[in-house]
Amino acid sequence: MEASCGNLPEAKLSENSRLMFQACDSGRLQDVMAILDVGSGSKGGDSEASDTLDQKRLLAAKQNPNDGLSPLMVAAKHGHVDICRALLDAGAPWNAIDQYGLCAGNYATNNQHWEVVDLLVEYGTKAELILGASIRLAKSLSEGSKNEAERNKMTTDEKTPIPVSHEPCTKPDYLQQKVRYNPSNTLLLDDDDDAVMMEWERPLMNAHASLLTRNAHGKRVLNIGFGLGIIDTALQEYKPSSHVIIEAHPVVYDKMIKDGWEKKPGVRICFGRWQDELPNLVEEGLIFDGIFYDTYGEHFTDLEDFHELMSKVLHKPDGIYSFFNGLAPDNLFFHGVACNCVKIQLSHLGLEAEFASCEIQVDEKEWEGVRRKYWHGRDTYYMPIVTWKKQS
Repeated sequence: MEASCGNLPEAKLSENSRLMFQACDSGRLQDVMAILDVGSGSKGGDSEASDTLDQKRLLAAKQNPNDGLSPLMVAAKHGHVDICRALLDAGAPWNAIDQYGLCAGNYATNNQHWEVVDLLVEYGTKAELILGASIRLAKSLSEGSKNEAERNKMTTDEKTPIPVSHEPCTKPDYLQQKVRYNPSNTLLLDDDDDAVMMEWERPLMNAHASLLTRNAHGKRVLNIGFGLGIIDTALQEYKPSSHVIIEAHPVVYDKMIKDGWEKKPGVRICFGRWQDELPNLVEEGLIFDGIFYDTYGEHFTDLEDFHELMSKVLHKPDGIYSFFNGLAPDNLFFHGVACNCVKIQLSHLGLEAEFASCEIQVDEKEWEGVRRKYWHGRDTYYMPIVTWKKQS
């Protein structure tokens, strides 16, 4: 955002930024509004109006170079909800983080300013839904793959390295990578030494299997993404009448065949991408009592696309759907916003979602040999429970 400061002198910007931080700290809304109005008296054409908008956005978003704090973080920390709203309206990013990885939502939550939390969740949800819609539009115009390739190229080619934890989680080339299992079959790694699946997930997968089957035998279940086979092993304990597994990676599929999964009771393996295989199941008219989704390297918009197809094969009115909830794993507030986005998207399909808390502890030793974590020290996992809305 530094590049969009227009004609605003740097010295004046620094002074205004200092005054902005002071006003946000002490809760002086009028001072914040006055600072945001700097340069807004321009009566010029579109170019000058655009410069003014950029200046306001810069003043609202400017972060302290020493600690990364933004005016929004300061206002949120002290519970100044009206100032937070003004900054957001002026263009302050809801998801900016400081040097400790904390965002405004974290500061509001840690200080129990729930009105500010609600405001930030609202803005964050709207922003993410708009972003998702724009990505889906780009994909529909056949530009998505090109743009994704350019983004990935920038990640690896830029001269300034970015932290591993900030690299994009999407991996469009995953199916071309030579993934490998460790000798004890407790870890599945990709070419980058990032974990596709790990043994510590077993208690969570057992809980998901219990949920999807309602602890009863004879259910019809569908799983997307085999990995280490943890949830499919758990599902087999409930003796499903039908157990369909969609797996796209050739190495994983070969191991499934080697381990005899196609011979297990009720099991049908569909080798391919769910984007290709699930429509076939829809066309066959198959219906499932429980559905689970746990893919690797896909985008949030892929999850949304899956939901649209999944809703066509989930039994009404008693079917249950769930997924591995690794949404925004490095920040609890971002995680909450992502879960809220999922709830809204599913609601449009006639489904309602809740998130049950499950205690989980992951020892640091589990990550030895893994380049990047996908779970960051939290001891609570929020398990999605998705069912059809009750008819009134």
